[in-house]
Amino acid sequence: MMSNTMESMSNKILLNIFLLISVCTTHAQTSTAFNYRPYFSAVIVHNIDSSTAWYQSVFDLKARNSINDTERGFRVRILESPAFLLELIENKSFLQQKKILADKAQGARIEWFFKIGFNVTDMDACLKHLAGLKIIPERIYTDSDTKKRNFLIEDPDGNLLQFFE
Repeated sequence: MMSNTMESMSNKILLNIFLLISVCTTHAQTSTAFNYRPYFSAVIVHNIDSSTAWYQSVFDLKARNSINDTERGFRVRILESPAFLLELIENKSFLQQKKILADKAQGARIEWFFKIGFNVTDMDACLKHLAGLKIIPERIYTDSDTKKRNFLIEDPDGNLLQFFE
């Protein structure tokens, strides 16, 4: 009787080891060869001073670094928080999206950078914060399956930012 119990226990241990090896091997075959996480985003802006103030107020970012190259006609601001690093780039030789699209149909966009997405842990607090800054999304979308919400806003230059619950 004792040997059957020992054999059964031994089989269970071997089965668990086999399952563990299978799961680890399968995961190793389907995962990337390296770990990664988002590091930063860069956004082209028309006026770096007003865009800096806007991004600082929306995301509570602090100025980390500035580059003002008047000879080449560009300025850069690096803004950061513990969760996000953002590079704002102003270059007076860049064509402005608003001017290019001035005579185009409403809603026309230039094929280029589309949007940056953010995950928020408290959608209501996020919406309240933005409302305090007089930033009101035109529409809040709700996923029919998960019931989680998301919305889009534009920065001062028309760049899209999307927030997900």
